[in-house]
Amino acid sequence: MAKAATPLKTDTQSIAKTIIKAKQANKTAFPSDEIESLVELAYKQVAKNFSMFPELKGVDEGLVSKQIVKLTDRNLPITTTARNIDYEFYWEEKCAKEMKNIKTELHGGSFK
Repeated sequence: MAKAATPLKTDTQSIAKTIIKAKQANKTAFPSDEIESLVELAYKQVAKNFSMFPELKGVDEGLVSKQIVKLTDRNLPITTTARNIDYEFYWEEKCAKEMKNIKTELHGGSFK
């Protein structure tokens, strides 16, 4: 009598078959938009906790901090964000959401 396959073994076999078929067809088995990368997951987690750690200490790479800020909640208090976010796109979105008739020319051409 044959043993029933364990769920893990079945899943692993299914993944392996998918990869083999994709390689034979010269395609990608799991396109990157289906599975988030660890980097994307990290960005989301840091953005989610921005109110607890708004300084982003240790994040020296501009592209990394920009990605985190893109995901940061626009409803955070200005007392948390004003000192820690300098990206104009963030302030433009935040102002558009909370204010009407914004005149950046009266504020040095900036939304901040």
